[in-house]
Formats: sequence, C-alpha cells, structure tokens
Amino acid sequence: MAEEKIYEMLWDCEYCASKKLLGKTHRHCPNCGATQDPNRRYFPSDADKVAVQDHVYYGADKVCPFCQTPNGAKSTFCGNCGGSLDGSKEVVRKIDQPLNPDPSISSETKPEDMAFKDSKWVKPHPKTPKWVVALLSSLGIGSVGFLLLGVLWTEKVNLKLTQHEWTRSIDIEQFKPVSDSSWCDSMPSDAYSVSRRSEIRSYNQVADGEECHTVKSDRGDGTYSESESCSTKYRSEPVYDSMCYYQVDRWAFDRTSTAAGIGLEKEPYWPEPTYRSCSGSIGCERLGAKKESYLVHFQEIGGKTEGEKHDCEFDQNKWKTYMADIGYQSDKSVIFNYITCDTIITTNETASNKN
Repeated sequence: MAEEKIYEMLWDCEYCASKKLLGKTHRHCPNCGATQDPNRRYFPSDADKVAVQDHVYYGADKVCPFCQTPNGAKSTFCGNCGGSLDGSKEVVRKIDQPLNPDPSISSETKPEDMAFKDSKWVKPHPKTPKWVVALLSSLGIGSVGFLLLGVLWTEKVNLKLTQHEWTRSIDIEQFKPVSDSSWCDSMPSDAYSVSRRSEIRSYNQVADGEECHTVKSDRGDGTYSESESCSTKYRSEPVYDSMCYYQVDRWAFDRTSTAAGIGLEKEPYWPEPTYRSCSGSIGCERLGAKKESYLVHFQEIGGKTEGEKHDCEFDQNKWKTYMADIGYQSDKSVIFNYITCDTIITTNETASNKN
C-alpha cells in the first residue's frame, strides 16, 4: 500500500437539497442549518475531492442516542442536544463503490435488494428433455427468459397409446490393436509403433509487472483515506513435453448384437450373439455392456394438434402398465411441443380399476 491521502466525504442536505456539502467541515447545512446525517455521506468524484490538511484522526464519529446527531470520537456529550454519549454507537461507514458512485444507494444495500431482487431462477419442469436443458445451458442470458417460458408454459393434452417398443443389446469386444496416446513418461510398457511430438503439457505463471487500483476507506469522521494497492500481475508461459502416439493391444468395442420387438405379447429377451471366445490373443472376443430401452408411443386426441406423436421411455416394469384401451393425459410444452412423461395420468374409469 502506498502512502494514504485524506479527503473529505460529501453529503447532501435532505431538507433544502444542498449538494456536495463537506463531511468534516459542514457538520450542519450552511444553507438551512440542518444537522448532517452521516448515513448520507458518500465518496466524491475525482473532480470534487477536497483534501484535508493537518487532520488528526481520533476515530469514527459517535451517534447521539437521543437526537441521532454525529459527534466526534472524543466527545462525551452531544453538541446538538447535550445528551450523554456513553455507550453510543459509531456511525455506519460507507464501502467503496467505484462502479456506482450514486449517493442515493446506501453502502448497506445488498445485491439481492437491488435490480435482481425479483429475478429468480426456477427449476426446469420435471423430466425436461435433455436437448432443452442443453439448449438452456449453451445460450446467453438474453435468451433465458424465452427458453424458461418455453419449458414452464404447459397445457394439458389427451393421449392414446399406439404402440409398445423394446430393444435389448449386448456389445461384443475384441482383443485387437488400438491407437492411443499419452505423455511419454506414462506410456504403457507394451506400446509399439511409437512416434513422439512436442506439445504443451502445462503452463507456468510468470510475474509480469503490477496491477494497481485506488482503495477508498471511510474513516467514519467525515473523512476518508485514499491509497493505491498494487498486486503482482502474471502471464502464462507454456511448458512443453513429449507426447507419444502408439499402438497397444487392448479389449475394445467391435460390434453390437441386438434384439427388438413390438407389443406386450412376447416377453423381451436378450440376444444370443455368436463370438469367438478365447483369451489373450489377437482376435479373441468377449461379451461387453448390456443395454435396454422400453418405449411407449402416444398420439394426441382432440385439440388443434390431434394426431401428433410423442415417445416416452420407462423402465420395464412401468412400461408394462400402460394399456392401449386406456385414455391418458399429460402436460405439454406449448412452445417446444414435447410432453413431460412423468406427468402422464389416466383419464377414465377403466384405468383406475386396472391400476
């Protein structure tokens, strides 16, 4: 921190509207005689700064508990009403607000009490499709209001079930040469056909001068200090290392065996793939990950969008509970035109008897 300079705070008289009165010099308004309100003190602009000469600082002003008049830190009785200042509190100090010097905005004002007080982020609608969530994440704030409206603005639509569909698949892996890369100091020992290339591995932060800014600090007695605070500025310098590209023999995905079906008449089953079962040699195969999907296809009934189709994916047990002879209803996004699958309910007496 550089040497501090002392300047007078400013204040505006709330009774006669006199502007830019001096916080230390003008304890009362020179135009109407009103007592200075320490809560109305503010930092001046550079053009309005008034330096304080030979100022002795005793501490922040004390507020008279009887008439709320600010008094010097060494005072024992109020200069306005004569009341005792024993146990009186210090005036509230202002916080430097270089981006908003408006004296009408108190330093005690919290961000949530200002422009964004009523702007609240809301949770997306249940089971909002992933593409909508991704779109919300990728776009800027200017579009968020419209997108949130699209997610949350819904209407009820009636549905009928048109089809059940299921798919089960098993991946087949093969032991074979695969291409890979890593930093050469962590390359696997069984790598072969190796080539090297110099690439950026990390960055070092190197000192590159200083960044300085002015710090204003309210001293609480109608003055404030101003000093310059400097911190080291850094630049990033790349650190290069050897990247190795190579072949290595590993188990890797080769193909998928799939079984699929329509309707509930036949129980879903797993495919029985043919593969070359062996271990440790090129060309050997083994079973990998299993995947399953259960879709219910719906179609809208009535309304302007009658006949429009929608798909919902469920786990197998819930998938089985949806029946073709039952009416359904769901929430639908008015703008994005999708239904939220976890809001689907039945709409006729038959449904409640079956469920």
